[in-house]
Amino acid sequence: MPDLPVFQVGCGGSPDVFTSDPGRALITGSCSDLNRIKGPILRGLAARAPYFHNGAAATLNEVVAFYNLRFQMGLTEQEQADLVAFLRSL
Repeated sequence: MPDLPVFQVGCGGSPDVFTSDPGRALITGSCSDLNRIKGPILRGLAARAPYFHNGAAATLNEVVAFYNLRFQMGLTEQEQADLVAFLRSL
């Protein structure tokens, strides 16, 4: 987990857990809540192609087109291009 802090968390009689996301466990104190609120990191997204769990999208253009269709967002070509440019800037 480069560039992320890693926490060692003791869980009673169980072996310690190492995580970069203590998640809700910070609030509830329950080890079952470790890693519960971590969202995907978008930094450097443009350099991490292909996209999706199965590599189905080779470019950010394909990702944006997929979500535009899937969620019926109705983005214009210019809005899609603007979104791709924004994602590349992260």
